[in-house]
Amino acid sequence: MPRLSVLLPVRNGQATIGTAVTTTLRAMPRDSELVVFDDASTDATLAELDRIDDSRLAIVAGTEPMGVSGGLNRLLRATDSELVARMDADDVCLPWRFRQQLGALRTGRRVHAVFSTVVNWHSGQRRLVPNPPIGISPAAFPVHLTMTNPVSHPTMLASRGVIMEVGGYHSVPAEDYELWMRVHLAGFRLRRLAMPCLAYRVHGGQVTATDGWSAMSWANPVVAAAYSDLTADVLGTRFVRLNVIATSPEVDSEAFENLLEQFSDAIRRASARLGPERQFVLRVLKRRMADVRALRKRSVTSPAA
Repeated sequence: MPRLSVLLPVRNGQATIGTAVTTTLRAMPRDSELVVFDDASTDATLAELDRIDDSRLAIVAGTEPMGVSGGLNRLLRATDSELVARMDADDVCLPWRFRQQLGALRTGRRVHAVFSTVVNWHSGQRRLVPNPPIGISPAAFPVHLTMTNPVSHPTMLASRGVIMEVGGYHSVPAEDYELWMRVHLAGFRLRRLAMPCLAYRVHGGQVTATDGWSAMSWANPVVAAAYSDLTADVLGTRFVRLNVIATSPEVDSEAFENLLEQFSDAIRRASARLGPERQFVLRVLKRRMADVRALRKRSVTSPAA
């Protein structure tokens, strides 16, 4: 068996799947495989995959749509490598990705899942937009998780045993964020590398760009329970997700501001021992507070939005 399996679910990705697969194959080490799950595509995705001649590429074809979580769990069952990585059908893998990530797993204190920053690639534009190349240590990662999802799912490289021990993917909105919370709560360590390893394509067809996706994520009881457990573990107090508070008509303005202040104080306390990383945490907190207040303003002005 190969040491590394790269898992790539796709549905109707004929326009981008070729680039995603070929750039991933070029970056992969020898002892690895790229396994694609075609989620019952109705376009020419399979034909595009058939054009690629590489013995490290395997294709699992589905007959009924399973969604991202279902497809990833199918790929986990179809592979048996020590390590698993993610890739999306509309992104571009940068040449140094696996060299950097595998090196991070081998060196330093034990890390069970490694991510990276990304370069944003907006459809229709030639210019790439890099995110700030700021890493997140295993100590700081849980604090960031209480504020937002600090990583892009397709940059993951992790121990298969860790993913399987916590039960794989749940069929929920933000299946990646919910998984990271469970991984932390199970006692495993996550890290984000500063160097970008992926060109992340931003376009209107993404699931996260569709109407109502964010609201479904905020309201999902499985995600809410994981978040409550996370904040109890990291911050010492159980909190409801801030976006839920911001959009709740049952929370008046005074209570809303009190809750934000309590959350901010908890973040400041939790980040007190992070050394130089604390300043980045506080910048993210400031931005998060501004975003939540803006969401609150929109919700109050237009409750149906």
